[in-house]
Amino acid sequence: MAEASNVAPGASGAGILARGDGASIAYRRLAGHNPGVVFIHGYRSDMEGGKALALESWCRETGRAFLRFDMFGHGQSTGQVEDGTIGRWADDAEAAVEQLTAGPQILVGSSLGGWIALLTALRLRPRIVGLVGVAAAPDFTEDLMWNAFSPEQRRQLIEQGHVVEENCYEPDNPWIIPRRLIEDGRNHLLLRDAINLYCPVRLIQGQKDADVPWNTALRIAESLASDDVEITLVKDGDHRLSRDQDLARLVGVVATLAEQVQAAD
Repeated sequence: MAEASNVAPGASGAGILARGDGASIAYRRLAGHNPGVVFIHGYRSDMEGGKALALESWCRETGRAFLRFDMFGHGQSTGQVEDGTIGRWADDAEAAVEQLTAGPQILVGSSLGGWIALLTALRLRPRIVGLVGVAAAPDFTEDLMWNAFSPEQRRQLIEQGHVVEENCYEPDNPWIIPRRLIEDGRNHLLLRDAINLYCPVRLIQGQKDADVPWNTALRIAESLASDDVEITLVKDGDHRLSRDQDLARLVGVVATLAEQVQAAD
């Protein structure tokens, strides 16, 4: 695969984005018209999931630019997920958008990717013209991990440097939650203050989500400075929102937002 430095920002294909510390980020992208769409995957997921591929298919059919990539420690990128942090993943996303896209972009973030999308939009405000969160989970390291830990788990995290959590998706493969993830997450919390983004934001949230409470979408909307925020609640939707009807809904939301952004340009 080609190094990113050898490929123009608008070119199609697969590649590797070299990072300054020797790590590398795998990506796939399509050339096309703007605003482009950038998909940011969730925690312990990757760029090969159904949401990313559904959006890529739509972008290919409509001639729209598209980018998906694996954050550090995920998928085909280098590193171990246990060595990643919110700050590092936000740096990855910022670098990917800056170096692999051109012009205005719509960020689409799933779960952790929703947090990373918000952080990326704050860093690259002039270029981000819209944002879509799917079960977006800002502040999950504090609100859904640390706050849910028992006193024994907190002691274990502090003294041993990690805690082991049950993985509901793969029971035989438990998650190791490192202390660095919790501590670094505190440097990037968003829901304790205003989120100074003014672009249109669309939030899709399942009400049967066992991982991210559905009222998180309401908290995000209340925190955003933008007045153009819409929430779609899916009564029977789970955390992944990857059924055929969920994917069709996501593509429809992104398509409508892209049309709105183009009409306002």
